[in-house]
Amino acid sequence: MLSKFSKATKSLTVAACSVLLTGCSFSFVYNHLDWWANWYLDDYVTLNKTQQKVFDEIFNELHVWHRETQMTIYAEQLKQLKADLAAGITEEKAKEHLGKTNEYWIVVREKAKTDLIELTHMLSEKQRKELLANLDKQNKERIENREELSREEWVKEECKEQQSQFKSWVGKLSKSQKADICEATGKLQSTFTHWMGYRMAWHNSFTDALDVSLSKEEYVALFAELISEPEKLISDEYISLREQNNRVFVGLFTEVMNGLSQKQTNRLNNKIDDFIEDIEDLAQDS
Repeated sequence: MLSKFSKATKSLTVAACSVLLTGCSFSFVYNHLDWWANWYLDDYVTLNKTQQKVFDEIFNELHVWHRETQMTIYAEQLKQLKADLAAGITEEKAKEHLGKTNEYWIVVREKAKTDLIELTHMLSEKQRKELLANLDKQNKERIENREELSREEWVKEECKEQQSQFKSWVGKLSKSQKADICEATGKLQSTFTHWMGYRMAWHNSFTDALDVSLSKEEYVALFAELISEPEKLISDEYISLREQNNRVFVGLFTEVMNGLSQKQTNRLNNKIDDFIEDIEDLAQDS
C-alpha cells in the first residue's frame, strides 16, 4: 500500500521496503536475493568469471550487512505504522511512513556505491557497449509497450489498481470505499513521460561516464554523482507532479485507513504482524 548493476543492488531494498506492496512470500524472496540479483544482471551484461566472482562477493557482503543492520529498522517502522493506524493516522504520519522507504533505499545505495563503481570500472569496452545497448533497448521497449490510453481510460485502470492494492491488505471494500478511491485517482496525473525523460537523461550521463577514454578518477567522479545525486536529472515539472500525486495518495490512504471496519482492521493488523514476524526472523538468522 505505502509506496542492471544498480537494479541488482536496489533489489535488496525493493524486497525489504515493499512489504506493504507485495503479496509474495517475503522470506522466500529475501533469502534468494542473490539469485534475483544475478537474474536481473544477466539481462544487461555478461560478466567473465573474475567479474562474476567479484560481483557475488560484493552482493553477499551487502546482503549480510543489510540483514544484520537494516531489517530491525524496517520491523520497527511497521510496528510504529500499526500504532499510528490504531490511534487514527494523520496525513503527516502517513507522509512520514511513505518517505522512509526512499530513505532506506538511499542508505543501501550509498553503502553499495564504492563497490559498484569499482565493479563497473572492470567492464571491458565490449561489455560497456553491451550494457548501454541493453539499457537503451529496455527504455525503448517501455515506450513501445506502453498502452496508449485516454485520460478517462487511464484513470479507470489506476482506480482498479489502487482498489486491488487496498483490497489485498484490508479485504473486501465497501461501495463508498471504492468510490473514494476512484475519486482520488481522478486527481492523479500520469508521470510516465517525465519518468522516461529522466531515464533517458540518466542513460546519456551513464554513457558519458563509461567512456573508455576517461581516467579512473574522472569515471569515479561522474558515476558517483549519478548514484548519489540522480535527482539532478529530474525535471522540475516531474518533481512537481510527483509531489502532487503523493499528496493525493497520502490523503486517500489516511481517509481509507481511518474508515476501516473492524473486520478490515483485524485483517490489516494480522498481515502487518505477519510481516513483522518474517522480518524479525530474517534478522535473527544473521
